[in-house]
Formats: sequence, structure tokens, C-alpha cells
Amino acid sequence: MATAETQQHSAAILPGRRQDWPLAGRGFDLLATALATWVIIGVFVDVNAHNHGQVDDTFFTPWHFLLYSGVLANGVTFGIAQYRYVRQGYQWSRALPKGYLLSFVGALLFALGGAFDFVWHEIFGFEVNMEALLSPAHLFLATGATLFLAGPLRAIWGRQNTSGWGDLFPALASAAITLSLLTMFTQFANIMAQPDVFTAPRPPNNRYFWDVTLTVSVLIPAVLLSGTLLLLLRRWRLPPGAVTFVLMVNALLMFYLRIGSTVEHWPVLLAALAAGILGDVLQVWLKPSLHQVGALRLFAFVVPFTYFLAYFTILLLTSGIWWTVHLWLGVTFMGGVVGLGLSYLVAPPAVPDNA
Repeated sequence: MATAETQQHSAAILPGRRQDWPLAGRGFDLLATALATWVIIGVFVDVNAHNHGQVDDTFFTPWHFLLYSGVLANGVTFGIAQYRYVRQGYQWSRALPKGYLLSFVGALLFALGGAFDFVWHEIFGFEVNMEALLSPAHLFLATGATLFLAGPLRAIWGRQNTSGWGDLFPALASAAITLSLLTMFTQFANIMAQPDVFTAPRPPNNRYFWDVTLTVSVLIPAVLLSGTLLLLLRRWRLPPGAVTFVLMVNALLMFYLRIGSTVEHWPVLLAALAAGILGDVLQVWLKPSLHQVGALRLFAFVVPFTYFLAYFTILLLTSGIWWTVHLWLGVTFMGGVVGLGLSYLVAPPAVPDNA
């Protein structure tokens, strides 16, 4: 007579497997969010160490251990869940709660990318400065990381009847974490990571490349911040405080990257707080959504405009900046226009039936 274990093993290889997905409870979402948080903290601690010259030319560092142990925890968690649900009769492609299969794939890709990164260092040496952000090996790692960092957002996106902090916290945290990975890889063009550049001694007369770089340091974050918030608004009526949460998580992480050089400029963090609070007020008051397009467009302009206007105003009042008013006020307005423009992708004008 076959044992129960033998019968379970036979069921795992027989056709006619379940076509649905296992249900993910709040505990699973929170676990995935905690694991994603572990990794993003590891990423920022590692990059902070690089930015402050605390890393020698070696792969084996405490910072890498923190990062890769988090990735290992993700891989083990999703791998065990995958194995368990396959044994329960689910198809392998549906053996994780809906939205989380790509998280497992991302962890596997990251592990493969780690080996690729090690080999890359052995062949081409260690990256310096911007090379570390644009290295093919590191971009491979970023691809894998994005897949599992966005897992809770992806999973909750596909569910019905989700609202309030209780349901949406894992999705909002996942969105803030994924946004922060994107801004980390574009830290060379991010004002929250480099307020000291605006307060440094005025550069020589030929300032063209300085002006271009600093202009981009506003416009790239405007795209990423506005795009993230509009994506969330397209799907949900966000709970009060959600906009502030996303902007502050990102601002704190980005400011931390070069905190040794920027700590005296900490008041610029209030810019994210001001923009977040105003965004939350607009959320409650105007209810921007696909059904309130005018309110959505106003929100899309006002939040980034307020963020950058508050940022430069704070620097002017505390440290002073060498950038002229033509530039900092003009690029602030352009940041708002970027958000407004993205709102037309989220909620485009209606197309005539006979078009």
C-alpha cells in the first residue's frame, strides 16, 4: 500500500493540476514587504559605504553580506512557498499567490547576477563612481531586484476591494521601495542626494555643463516621483498620508546616500514633507482619479512643483545657492509640467468613436 508521502509525490507529477492560485493573506504580503525592505536597506547601506570610501576593492564586505542575505531570504521564502504549493496540486506557474511568481524569478535572477557581478569584477576590475551605476552587471542585479521589490504592489494591484492602510500598506511600501531603487540608480541626477552641489562655491564662468546636470537632477526625479504617484492614483483612492509616506521614504533614503557630505542640509527633507502633505490634502479635497481628471491634472502639477519650490526655498533660507532665480524657479515650473504631462498618459483625452 502506498504511503501518504508517496501519494502526495504522485499527485505532484500527475496531470490535471489546479488552475487557480493559492490565496495570499495579509501575513504573506507583509512578509514579502519585510523581505523587500531588508534588501533595499542593504542596497542603500552598500551604496552609502561606497560613497564614503568605506569599501576596498573586494566583493566580500559587510555591506554586501547585508544585501545578499536579504536576497537569499527572499529566494528561500518564495522557493519554499513554491515547493509547498506545487506539492498541494497547483501548477508550477501558479504555485505562488498571484503576482508573486515574478518575485521568485527576480530572486533567482539576482543570484545569477551576483555571480555575473563577481566574474565582471575579476575580469574588468571594480567600478568607480558612475561606473557602478551603469555597469551591465549591476543593471542585471537591478532587474532581478525590481521584480521582487515590486511583488506586493503587483499582487495587491490585481485584487478587488482593496482600500485603506490595512489593505494597501504592502503595496504602498513596495511602490516606495521600487521607486527608491530607480532613484538610487539615477542618484547622479537627483537633488535630494546632492544639496551640497547647489551650495558649493560658484563654478567657473563656463557653467553650461553644471547647469545641464543640475537641471536634469530635477527633471529625472520629477518623472520618477510623479509617475509613481500617478500610477497609484490610477488604481486606488489612496488613504490619507499615502502621498507623504511615499515621498518621505524616498527622500530619506536618497538623502542618506551622501549623508556625510549633506547632513548640514537636512532641512531639505521638509520639501518632501510639504509636497506630501499638500498632495494628501488634494487627495481628500479634490479626489483626483480617472473620474476626476481635472483634479488629477492639478495634483500632477502641484505636487512636484511644490516639492522643488520648497526644496530651493529651504536652501535659499538656510545655506544660499549659487544658481540664479531664472534657473531654479524655471526648472521648478518644468518639474510641475513633467507631472502634468505624465497625467495625460495615465488619463488621456477621449478618442472620438469615428477616429
